[in-house]
Amino acid sequence: MSEMKAIATEHMRRDLGAVGKWVCGCEACVQVRSLVGVDKVLGVRPLVREIEHLSSQLDALPAGPERQQVLERYLGLHDKLADAVAE
Repeated sequence: MSEMKAIATEHMRRDLGAVGKWVCGCEACVQVRSLVGVDKVLGVRPLVREIEHLSSQLDALPAGPERQQVLERYLGLHDKLADAVAE
């Protein structure tokens, strides 16, 4: 695995320097990108769950300070989700 990661890292550096994005399609690069995708999914899943939970709470809350707090938390989680996906 460490050899595959080293190859992918070398190819990524090469591609970023040459064309500005990682475009290599060799087996090592494909596998490492796949693992990064899995890590990203695992990282955002709790955020999505909490967003869905807060969304259902918002629907049930009347206007007021409690609803405003939940809304602020909800919007903050959307920002965190956007940041996590952008990484």
